[in-house]
Amino acid sequence: MSNGHRYGIFYRWLLPAIIFQSVFMGGGFTTGREVMEYAGKYGVYGIYSVVIATILFFISAALSYEVARVFKAFDYRTWVKQIIWKFWPLFDIAYIILAIIVIAVVGSAAASILEDMFGLPYMIGAVVIISMVGLLHFYGRKAIEAFETLGTIILYIMYIILWVVTLKAAWGNIGDAFAKNLGVGGPGKALISGIQYFAYNMVVVPAVLFTLDRLESRKDSIIAGFNSALFVGVAFFLTWLSLLGFYTNENVVNAPVPWYEIMKIVGATWLRGFYVIAVFWTLIETGTGMIHSIVRRIDVQLEEAKGISFTRRQEAVIATIIIILAIAMAKFGIIALVAKGYGTLAWVFFAILFIPLITVGVARILNPNWMKEFWERA
Repeated sequence: MSNGHRYGIFYRWLLPAIIFQSVFMGGGFTTGREVMEYAGKYGVYGIYSVVIATILFFISAALSYEVARVFKAFDYRTWVKQIIWKFWPLFDIAYIILAIIVIAVVGSAAASILEDMFGLPYMIGAVVIISMVGLLHFYGRKAIEAFETLGTIILYIMYIILWVVTLKAAWGNIGDAFAKNLGVGGPGKALISGIQYFAYNMVVVPAVLFTLDRLESRKDSIIAGFNSALFVGVAFFLTWLSLLGFYTNENVVNAPVPWYEIMKIVGATWLRGFYVIAVFWTLIETGTGMIHSIVRRIDVQLEEAKGISFTRRQEAVIATIIIILAIAMAKFGIIALVAKGYGTLAWVFFAILFIPLITVGVARILNPNWMKEFWERA
């Protein structure tokens, strides 16, 4: 405690941003496919996608954190009720659909790598990986937490190595891309893709809420929101820049897992092996987290409605259903899932979260007593 604050700068300004970034960079981001789809494929114009997404991340994070602080909404249900009232189940439905798609993306990405490395049929690889996700979920919270803690460390080490090695190898190509103005779609399409990329990633916010009870002022919310946007914006920028170095290589641009293709070109054998271990770890971690979050949402609903909770066997049944749905979706392939699945849901989250946040959210932040009884009925 210093200068009259109960908590230091780390807890108020940095921890929310660290959690925000760690959730953002897990799963599909590690494949490079998301960044390729929403920024990389536009070549040099991808910078417009990076910039607009980063600005929107800042606006969204700062406002979301301030809503949480003002109304003490430190769990996702309480928080989402503050901006969409009794329509909060819409968020749950959209989130569950997105989560199943994410698990399918996890299986699809891993299956693509297994197919390339070992010649394992695509769908068998998807079934193996998604089943491993279900198995880890079965062993419960402690196993998940231990797996995720180690996975986060591996993830950050991997990214530092990837960016340094790739940018060093491709720096000349990146310069040529700017000199020749290589790109398609122009600023307009890149801006729209940046908005989509931001919108479906808004689901990261609920994962940060538990850290926000330490925010003491609007200044804290704004700075924590700025840092959150800065952290993910830098990761987004460095990955886009790395992909730009291979913009003329169709094997990279059209690859289900662009980073894996890049590792074939610039990476030593040990580096490709480390990348594969890291990406598998984080993909399984993300899939497990998604299954856990779906089961918890359904369990909370059941407890509130009937006063009962799932048994371990019932949880296993729900997890199995989710796994079957994800395996069925995985057959469409990671490129289609990221482009069509994420792209469509992006506009859903834009409508049900971002628009209410910048309208209702701002009004309620400025006047917390506005229609107070109405909002309490949510």
